[in-house]
Amino acid sequence: METSFFYLIKKPKNNTNKSPLVFLLHGFGSNEQDLFSFSPYLNQEATIVSLRAPIILYPNSYAWYNIYYSGSVKSYDKEAAKLIRDKLINEMDYFINKYDCDPNRITLIGFSQGAILAHAIAQNSNIKNLIALSGYVDEELISFEKTNNLSIYISHGKDDEVIPFEESFKTNKLLDDHNVKYEFKAFDQGHGVNSENLKSFLDWLEDKY
Repeated sequence: METSFFYLIKKPKNNTNKSPLVFLLHGFGSNEQDLFSFSPYLNQEATIVSLRAPIILYPNSYAWYNIYYSGSVKSYDKEAAKLIRDKLINEMDYFINKYDCDPNRITLIGFSQGAILAHAIAQNSNIKNLIALSGYVDEELISFEKTNNLSIYISHGKDDEVIPFEESFKTNKLLDDHNVKYEFKAFDQGHGVNSENLKSFLDWLEDKY
């Protein structure tokens, strides 16, 4: 089995067998280098994989699926979003097997469009920890069928100009309605991850790998 994704990898410091595995999913218009900047702060005994989205927008700018605007109305390619969700789930085994990772210790960190996908993936695969930064739950992409324990951290900027802060309220209500437990943090920031946000999710994750 091979993977169709280009990716960056940071292997465990001590080449530990059955290491925890961390996947990083960047946002719309970004690339695999973006969240890979988190890697020095993550568990150094983990295998860290930062994936590049497949759709080329501009040089060094990629998307998991296309977004369209008609005036102030935003839409997206739902079929492409579902396909890339399923492809990400199916190709996780490639990384587990190739790098000898523990399939029961997978952490998924997503930002913006990557967080939207991360929510959908985590509810339908064997993910241990989900960190969703500046995203939301899309009901078109998610089904709440997961039965094992999933730890969830969600954060959003109060001044987010791309995905409004109000979206986080809808996400939290949807999770509450499905009895999904999570930790939510709001920060004085726009569409990004400031130092306070970074420290917050790193502290949350520290004993969960």
